[in-house]
Amino acid sequence: MLRTGRRLRHFKRYRQIVEVFLRHGFGYTVERLDLGYLLPLGHRLRRVSETRPTGSPAVRLRSALEELGATFIKLGQLLSTRADLLPPEFVRELAKLQDEVAPFPTEEAVALIEAELGIPLEEAFSHFDGRPLAAGSIAQVHRARLHNGEEVVVKLQRPGVAAQIRTDVEILYGLARIVQERLRPEMISAVEFVDEFRRYITNELDFAREGRNIERFRAQFQDDPHVVIPKVFWEFSTERVLTMEYVSGVKASDTDRLEQLGIDRRRIAFIGAEAFLKQVMIAGCFHGDPHPGNIFVLPGDRIAYVDFGSVGRVSTEVKENLAALVVGIVRRDMDRVVKAMTRLGAVDDRSDMRRLREDIAEMIDRHYGKRLKEIKAATILSESFELAGRHRIKLPSDLLLLGRALVLIEGMGERLDPDFNVLEIAEPFAKQLLAERYDPKNVVRRASEELLYWAELARELPGRVDRLLDQTERGRLRIQFIHRGLEELIHRLDFISNRIALAVVIASLVIGSSLVIQSSTGPFIRGLPAIGVLGYVAAFLLGIWLALSILRSGRF
Repeated sequence: MLRTGRRLRHFKRYRQIVEVFLRHGFGYTVERLDLGYLLPLGHRLRRVSETRPTGSPAVRLRSALEELGATFIKLGQLLSTRADLLPPEFVRELAKLQDEVAPFPTEEAVALIEAELGIPLEEAFSHFDGRPLAAGSIAQVHRARLHNGEEVVVKLQRPGVAAQIRTDVEILYGLARIVQERLRPEMISAVEFVDEFRRYITNELDFAREGRNIERFRAQFQDDPHVVIPKVFWEFSTERVLTMEYVSGVKASDTDRLEQLGIDRRRIAFIGAEAFLKQVMIAGCFHGDPHPGNIFVLPGDRIAYVDFGSVGRVSTEVKENLAALVVGIVRRDMDRVVKAMTRLGAVDDRSDMRRLREDIAEMIDRHYGKRLKEIKAATILSESFELAGRHRIKLPSDLLLLGRALVLIEGMGERLDPDFNVLEIAEPFAKQLLAERYDPKNVVRRASEELLYWAELARELPGRVDRLLDQTERGRLRIQFIHRGLEELIHRLDFISNRIALAVVIASLVIGSSLVIQSSTGPFIRGLPAIGVLGYVAAFLLGIWLALSILRSGRF
């Protein structure tokens, strides 16, 4: 009932979503999810499979998400990190999603600043440029100047976008439950994925959180002369307004301009990769979207990062297993790769470990004999994540975000330097991390932590066993069984029972109306009892609807 009420409240948006996916050739999916009832009557009378769009499924999915706006663009960008869930062509296509829209008016920008800061615009800035430097689906950026003369950029949240995203996320939860009931995805619960997306999009909407991310990276690179992180001006920042130091440089994607300025592109590629690897291997906190548009090149062989809305984190254990994975691939050590991959993710109890080893051996053989500079991180990661998905190894979302970020770094490096290879730069970091792992002091520390854990478990074990025996003795022990694969059967039974119930209602209307007609009781329509006539009309319409439903299903 709650799900039905939620769908009714957002019926127009539901209908728009279904119509967009139908128009882009996903009619079969609409039918599988039984969402055809959301379409206008004219569409319902046609089979949705009649739509014949052009382009590959991946291209059509990207176009559909772009048409649906900010929430779905961000959803596609998150899906582009999930190489364990989607085929490579979908991952590559969704990575192209553009987040550029028309800017909102300057008057709205000024009103937002004054409402958020609680002071007139003139008190905050001595100059404010009404023309935005960039405009996205969630925010746009303006250049400004503080009264002390410092040049800044002001990031402003698009008015109304938070409410729209909340509505869309609520709708996505409803769709996820339908997907879960009808399609039963094996690798990840659809509802769990929407939970992950909600956290992802909520973080992007919180500019104060982005400011704290900037401060963390600024502290990390404060002693690095080659990496610049902009300063945050907290007195002019809130959850919807973020004021940062203006960075004057050339985008890393503008290779022609870099060439004109005589900048050593090979050196910049190395600095960018090294800075990213420091974030991952040393700090365990990395920029989640390091595409060339978010990295500026400054004089003096320096780079500057901007846009910290997406930040990933990796634990010490994940870092060590990543290092082992890199070293294992470089050295063609299959056992090391298998151990690292299984430790990085949660292995499903249905996984075939023997087959997993065979597939990893096949993957390593494909790259055997290649020089390190010939091995591409993007290829290795794509193959590894695809293999993990095939063997039901559930990888952490931050690890998948890291994979996408590493691919972006490699792509930028190759654009700047044709001979660039991120694995050559990563190998020393991996070896250093593994050396630290087996340092006697760290081994003793980990052993002490494990000993304390087992000692605590041994202390709690008698109590747990006693509670279990007590519940058994009192007859309160409960065992939960999970039935898998019955959801579709239950859905079909519901569908069949609904049709039977409707047929019974139609038959009852016909019989009841016939009895009323024979009774000759008023009021009358053209000499016939009105109630009987209306009953026949209702039975006729319901009968037509039932017949069309059966014909459209193709099961007759």
